[in-house]
Amino acid sequence: MRIIIFTGKGGVGKTSVAAATGTRLAAQGLRTLVMSTDAAHNLADAFQVPLGSDPTSISENLWAEEVDNLLETERNWSVVQAWFGRIIDWSELKDINKEEMMNFPGMEELFSLLKILEHVESGKFDVLIVDCAPTGETLRLLSYPNVLTWWLEKIFPHQRRLLKLARPVAKIVTGGLELPDNQVMDNIEKLFRRVIEVQNILLDHSTTSVRIVLNPEKMVISEARRSFTYLNLYGFNIRMPLLVNLTSFTKMVIS
Repeated sequence: MRIIIFTGKGGVGKTSVAAATGTRLAAQGLRTLVMSTDAAHNLADAFQVPLGSDPTSISENLWAEEVDNLLETERNWSVVQAWFGRIIDWSELKDINKEEMMNFPGMEELFSLLKILEHVESGKFDVLIVDCAPTGETLRLLSYPNVLTWWLEKIFPHQRRLLKLARPVAKIVTGGLELPDNQVMDNIEKLFRRVIEVQNILLDHSTTSVRIVLNPEKMVISEARRSFTYLNLYGFNIRMPLLVNLTSFTKMVIS
């Protein structure tokens, strides 16, 4: 599978370029999926077709989807959410929303990474085009696995050992406080290791490339320069930035 990631400052035309690129590749006979990971999805507007969290057929060889972060949280984080719910019940904090408390900063980006891995493993598509959120969120998305790798190697093994010793004591001392059990810890480890698998795919220059979309404005160009530098430092395959001021052209291509 070939993966093309489009990013750039908000409003420069990432979604239009991603949709037009997908249309062109599908016309060449490649099974192409265009996937939006932006919380403020516009891909359905670009294709003029309602989209959900599963691939929707747009035309021959072309599919599109908008990642539903709440749904992906339930699919990948349910075991941890259930444990946290029991903690909330034990603490008798009835006015706290469990789902909101478990939606940590960066979790939406993390689950978007898992959707990429899901499509790579399925083998259903020749090309995956990722319409990312604006640059800052994209950098956080692509750098997330670096933090997880360090945590899994340096901190996580010690935490598991400490929890094993502390569980029986905590229940007696606190009157029923339930520390994370092996199922919860296994779920967390499995989730994070899959995110690291995605990073290996995204860092493979023969598979993945990142395209920075911009238009001829001073602030946009300055941000594109910074993004180009950061992404290169992370080791991603950065292709030539796309200078775009072609809204009417992309509409024509899509139609």
